[in-house]
Amino acid sequence: MARSTEVAANANSQAQIKLRARRHRQRGDALIEALVATILLGVIGLGQVYAVGRAMVAQKYQKGQSLAVQGIRADLQGNGVANGCPASGNATVSSVLTLGADLQLQGLQKTCTVTPVTITVNGVSKAATLPIVQYAVAADTLFGSGTLTVEN
Repeated sequence: MARSTEVAANANSQAQIKLRARRHRQRGDALIEALVATILLGVIGLGQVYAVGRAMVAQKYQKGQSLAVQGIRADLQGNGVANGCPASGNATVSSVLTLGADLQLQGLQKTCTVTPVTITVNGVSKAATLPIVQYAVAADTLFGSGTLTVEN
């Protein structure tokens, strides 16, 4: 009986040694898995921050351009299309467009080209002039490169 108790105790201690060895290896595996997961989450987080930053920049450009177009529309509605245009020929006027209390567009170019046209309706012809108006402002004023152009 002593021999069987000794064999059982020996088998039990060997099982405990194997269990400890397995736990020891698993601790290292879990640490590596946690490290990889943390790195992946960090990369995903940086990607999201970059995407949000790019979206904010695009929104800023769009807002500036939208404000410029609104200001040009307000000028057209308030003063009319041909305001400041000559009776015939071409003219370019440079002005400042005020969009708000503390926001102005410097160097707004309004170019008018007046073209004589003949309009015919039901066989009746009438001579008239057609003003072609073009507004242009350097887009660096609007937070970007290039020129914003609006024309009829």
